[in-house]
Amino acid sequence: MVCFTCMETDPDHDLISSITPDVMTCLERSLFRKRDDLLCPEHPSQSRADCSGDYQLSKSILQAAGFDSSELTDIFGVLGSQGGGCDCEILYNVAESSRLKSEYWRNRAKGLEVHAKHVPHSRPGGQIAVDECVTFAYSSA
Repeated sequence: MVCFTCMETDPDHDLISSITPDVMTCLERSLFRKRDDLLCPEHPSQSRADCSGDYQLSKSILQAAGFDSSELTDIFGVLGSQGGGCDCEILYNVAESSRLKSEYWRNRAKGLEVHAKHVPHSRPGGQIAVDECVTFAYSSA
């Protein structure tokens, strides 16, 4: 069972490994772009959704796309195994490309300091996620 706020799962490693390529193909079509649009919109005039350190946005996008709770368990198991512990980490660590990564590195190259807006959260096994969040505030260094 998946806890959507803290991603506590004990998925079968062999199952996750075997379904990862197909799950990733489905997510490329149904999830990554929609999440990028919410967390890092193309147009600066559009408001950004905040990452709350969980899969809240992903869960609603996937449910709207017709995935059931059993499929969500598999999907979040795959995403977690790929370094995606929350909505923004999926874009930053799992998606091959996203406006998030582009924006992050473009601003780092300009010497702008990046401040994450969500609180780091615990991962299974007590590991702490301290990755940069998609909802950034920038300032000159």
